[in-house]
Amino acid sequence: MRSNIAAPTRRLFLGAIESVAAAVALGPAVASIAVVGDSLAAGCPFHTLSYHPFKVINLAKGGARLAEIAGQLERAQRNCARRFIIDGGLNDLLGAAAPIRDIERDFRDVLQVVDPGASAIFTLMPYIAQREVAPLIDTANAMMVDLCRERGIEVLDLNPYVSFNGVRRAEMSDDGVHFTPRANAVWIAALREKLSNWRFFV
Repeated sequence: MRSNIAAPTRRLFLGAIESVAAAVALGPAVASIAVVGDSLAAGCPFHTLSYHPFKVINLAKGGARLAEIAGQLERAQRNCARRFIIDGGLNDLLGAAAPIRDIERDFRDVLQVVDPGASAIFTLMPYIAQREVAPLIDTANAMMVDLCRERGIEVLDLNPYVSFNGVRRAEMSDDGVHFTPRANAVWIAALREKLSNWRFFV
């Protein structure tokens, strides 16, 4: 069947399709940044950080605990990703009721996976709707900050923007735990500021 599309236009279109298909096949290998984490990260539209398709790949998964997040990082690095956005810990702390010492061990394992020379930003655990768990979150976050500093990993604290006095703001969650689109927008904006130092990323 003969096409009515002019040959130069047709070649341009087919060339564009081929590059997109190649990018899909390669997956994380063409991504500038890999996102790893739990349902907070899985539900955030991180692709909006870039104007270019396939710059960001999101490997985060709902329910993921720190040990699984380490596996996500390994997968991303096997596919040549060298820049990471990481979140995690709430499922360990609240879902599994893991003691702080176990969370520390598993978080160390996550950070050990990050190759020397790679860049990463870790988002601390946000407060939830229940004020009584804020001290636990504070303790875990303080430990995570110390470990990130040891490894030269940047830390992002969203709590000043999405919470007040140890409680998630009502407009930042519809179930007390997960982020609303408004909270996701805050996260994206905060990351944009930090990512401005990563010159390759546009």
